[in-house]
Amino acid sequence: MATKFTVSQAEFQLEASFSQAEFSLFRETNSLLDHLFRALQPHGARLADIRVETGGGSAADFNVLCYLFNYWVTLRVRIDRIEIVGSHLPQEYVQKYGAAIVDALLSLRNYHQNLKYRAYTVNVGMHGSLESGSVNKYISNFVKNVPDGLGPSAGNGTVMYFGPVGERLLCSVTIDRSTTVPDGLFCRTYVVWDANKVKIEDLPELGNRFVREAVGQIGLELPSWRFDHGYSAK
Repeated sequence: MATKFTVSQAEFQLEASFSQAEFSLFRETNSLLDHLFRALQPHGARLADIRVETGGGSAADFNVLCYLFNYWVTLRVRIDRIEIVGSHLPQEYVQKYGAAIVDALLSLRNYHQNLKYRAYTVNVGMHGSLESGSVNKYISNFVKNVPDGLGPSAGNGTVMYFGPVGERLLCSVTIDRSTTVPDGLFCRTYVVWDANKVKIEDLPELGNRFVREAVGQIGLELPSWRFDHGYSAK
């Protein structure tokens, strides 16, 4: 029987990598800013939240930065990828995040006709508590033969890696003791999808399905968390 895992804090990272570096993407920076701002304005983007960063001056440093949702979400458009990081993932914002992500990816692809996505990588970290049993006992089910010559064990953690299945290129699951929830569990799911086999509009649903499948495979159940929250693209 699965153990209920109640999530009290979560964060995510999404990377949409291009099939090749698109140097011409920034040929007309003002036009790109206008297009991106119009796509993100319905999601709360303000003029003060979007800017161009040059970093050290290299091509890898150049990016367009936009903050969303009271600075909880950071979006960067780079020459070879889009990075979206959410430092907080409250359940009531999940649908809003999904809508903004889909609109951002679609907007950029429509703006630059030559742009093609190669892969979508989604990383979701969750801190929470188990309904029954101790975290140490739960983790011990996956960690065996702990060395006893390095001192008393202070806890265990593990990472499990998996190969390609269907539209997935690879995935992994990490479990460890939470550093923010007392006596809690930390679980991180990581997945890379082939962009040639996945529609941008389906990413929120795929994310929800994979997180639940991954935690289910390690004997956990998310009783109330849903990462797509019924999103439908415009």
